[in-house]
Amino acid sequence: MSGREDSRRVQVFLPWLALVGGAGMSMLLNSRGSLLPGWLMGALFLFFVRQQRPGVGFAGILCVSTLATGLANLEVFPGSVAGSFGMALGGALFMALVFLADRLIVGPRASFAGTFFLPAAMTWLEFFSSQGSPFGTWGALAYTQAGAPVLVQLVSVTGLWGLTFLLVWFASVANWAFEHRDEGRRVLPGVAVFAGVLGVILAFGALRLAGAGSVGEPVRVAGITVAGEVAAGREAGLSRLIQGGTLGDEDWRAFAEASGAVNEELLRLSEREAERGAKLILWSEGNAVVLAGQLPALLSRGSALARARSVWLGMAVASFEPSEERMLRNELILVGPDGNVAWRYVKARPVPGWEADHSIAGSKEVPVLRDSSVGSVGGAICFDGDFPADFADPTSRGLELLLLPASDWRGISSPHMRQAVFRSVEQGFSMLRQANQGLSVAVDGYGRVYGELDHFTTEERVLRAELPVGRVPTLYALIGDSVGLLSGLVTLGWVGWAVVRGLTRRWRAREGLHAQPTPEL
Repeated sequence: MSGREDSRRVQVFLPWLALVGGAGMSMLLNSRGSLLPGWLMGALFLFFVRQQRPGVGFAGILCVSTLATGLANLEVFPGSVAGSFGMALGGALFMALVFLADRLIVGPRASFAGTFFLPAAMTWLEFFSSQGSPFGTWGALAYTQAGAPVLVQLVSVTGLWGLTFLLVWFASVANWAFEHRDEGRRVLPGVAVFAGVLGVILAFGALRLAGAGSVGEPVRVAGITVAGEVAAGREAGLSRLIQGGTLGDEDWRAFAEASGAVNEELLRLSEREAERGAKLILWSEGNAVVLAGQLPALLSRGSALARARSVWLGMAVASFEPSEERMLRNELILVGPDGNVAWRYVKARPVPGWEADHSIAGSKEVPVLRDSSVGSVGGAICFDGDFPADFADPTSRGLELLLLPASDWRGISSPHMRQAVFRSVEQGFSMLRQANQGLSVAVDGYGRVYGELDHFTTEERVLRAELPVGRVPTLYALIGDSVGLLSGLVTLGWVGWAVVRGLTRRWRAREGLHAQPTPEL
């Protein structure tokens, strides 16, 4: 009797242990060690939901996921505790609803075909939310696999959505196999189907990387960030503004003077890198800061340097107009070897919060200079890189090199850099990303790294690389987000059929009840 009671206690306790384990996995999704949590989190959460009544499963996922994600957000998104947990609650609510739908529509011990509902629904949820969310694709499950280049190649075909589908399908198949474990060999064909699909995906990625030659002619590039003591005054002024402080006329003059020292260092280092052979130089986002009236003078000096040294210079500049409510213009200006401006791009996606409230937002259209001496060169700025659709615009087709200046903070430095690399693999272009307080990287269209720099572990923040510039053809560039859309259609169709089937059953049951003969008195 004691043995049976112990076994029963274990059976009751195990799903709750899986819930806690899933929450622990979710807290690691933005870390460098996110590879395994990306596979396990969904499987653990689904095991919990399948073992509980629908309401209990929904409440458990909602509460635990909100707590775990909220705690993780405190580091990733510095700000108020309420804001961190508010964002966590929104995400947890939608995820809990998807798990609830799976529990009600598919449920435990369903057929193998039922394993497709949860991945389709979760993929559609991520795709749908990315279309309207001010944070774009931030938090997409696919990003957890950035440490597996072989798997990342899948996004060249399906975008993020195929990889998200695969991870959630694993969770669904694993639970299906566990629930049918007493059926022995009948489980093997279903497991074999998943293993076969995974094997094909891995083989595709491995062959794609193994057959990847040089994507084009190598270009010597340099990314520059000025930090440390020379930037202390500039950082203090920016921090004061971001925290809601106001600057008087004297404060603005002091801020401009402190920023001028950084601008001088940027120009000096740019000249030095040009002397050392760099053909293209990029400054990190907003590393150069000026008052609006000072911008023409800085641009003139950058143009003179580019012309004298015959280099391409990507000047990322934050210009302020103190008298305006939207005082910030966050801009990337590409100057050619002839000293002329090739294009100017204003950040299209200011980060929600202070930047979005005080910035002039630009067009989402990525500027592209075609057939230059360093290929077809385009530009975007930091957070813009979290919106894949912006790089699928017809004007972006043929892009061979993306300049992506960025400004991060320690909590997001690793995941934000890895997310940007996905854009290169999706569309097949090379990318130079220079980040202030983050990870800088130079990659080609396969995501292969040619140079990397950690702002927090080096004193001189200059990234140098021989970066092949060219374009790798990808199916995703042709079909776009078709996988995300198809997942939505499958989900809606499945839900609609389940609703119709449920109503039909109730109607038939009611008709059957009415058709029974009335008992004689």
